[in-house]
Amino acid sequence: RDSEDWHRQLLDYLRENAAIAHERINQMPGLDAKPVEATYLQWIDATQLDHGDPHKFFEDHGVGLSDGRDFGKPRHVRLNFGCPRSTLTKALDRMQAALE
Repeated sequence: RDSEDWHRQLLDYLRENAAIAHERINQMPGLDAKPVEATYLQWIDATQLDHGDPHKFFEDHGVGLSDGRDFGKPRHVRLNFGCPRSTLTKALDRMQAALE
């Protein structure tokens, strides 16, 4: 009943995280992400990567993404951006470093 301001701020924060994740991921070679419409989970198409298992590849580089195979989407991973921005930035930085 008294959480309208908190809820609005939370949604704004998540929208900003979504925009950051979408922009950064689409600048990474071999990755493609479509805009998120109604969730805090970003699907990432990694079919263009030379690595056979993108989930394991990123996990080996310190990023815990969900394995797309668990959802019927092989060679995809899923990033949860419903987190503090510093955590999101660290994950995206590690992904970028892994691909370089």
